[in-house]
Amino acid sequence: MAEQIDVVRELQATLGSNFAFVVNHSGGKDSMRMLGFLRDHFPLADTYAVMADTGFEHQSPISATEWARLRCKDFGLNLTVVRNLKRTYLEMVEQRRLFPSAQFRQCTSDLKRGPIDKFIRSLPHRVIVNCIGIRAEESTQRGKLSIWKLNESLTTRHRTVYNWLPIFHLSLEEILEWHRVRCVPLHPVYVPDYHWDGTVGGYLRRFSWRVCIFSTDADIHAIYKHDRAAFEDISNPEQRIGFTMRPGASLVQILQSANATAGRRSQQQNLCFGP
Repeated sequence: MAEQIDVVRELQATLGSNFAFVVNHSGGKDSMRMLGFLRDHFPLADTYAVMADTGFEHQSPISATEWARLRCKDFGLNLTVVRNLKRTYLEMVEQRRLFPSAQFRQCTSDLKRGPIDKFIRSLPHRVIVNCIGIRAEESTQRGKLSIWKLNESLTTRHRTVYNWLPIFHLSLEEILEWHRVRCVPLHPVYVPDYHWDGTVGGYLRRFSWRVCIFSTDADIHAIYKHDRAAFEDISNPEQRIGFTMRPGASLVQILQSANATAGRRSQQQNLCFGP
């Protein structure tokens, strides 16, 4: 990591006002930690915080957009919100009659990366470091990513763009510890044990949009309980288009399976301990 910091410092020193950071910001714990890292190490660099609104972001008890805006303001930055002007996440599903998959993530390419790339192209700087809050610990696939890489699709004769993963090697514990030490609050939708300030009522460990293709069975059960409208926003299209968000089972089937398993466990406990 120190090597990348030195490279970026040299770029900033050489280019001055022709250098800038773009910080991909979702309002989540990793985005916030990444922003804090950059402001600590490069407080004078031109820095743009940008959020891609998919149209299916968390809305309660505070919208993800407003939460991200407040947290960026804490660090002296404005938040730019970008969108795909042609379709939202749910509209994309209806139009394609398919949900995104781990192999074909149109949700990311069309609704997040595309609008952010358009924003980057609008900037006047000669060198831009596009910062993304991915961590190796999150998955085997993510652990194979390059921390520092030339973004060939955005690089031209007049502009060079690098992708940087500044918090790549940090663990979940380190992320949460930073929030605690710096007194940076987390969105209320996070599970209570993530919060340092006693916030309760949350139910998710990942801060993606309201229902994600990577939501676990436990997530789906929690979403049904705490955000029924979001559950139905996915369940209803599943029934209409005949294609499920998760391979092999609809949200309703996943919920039914979880309830059946819980029922069997309850019966076994009653048998073991008796009245």
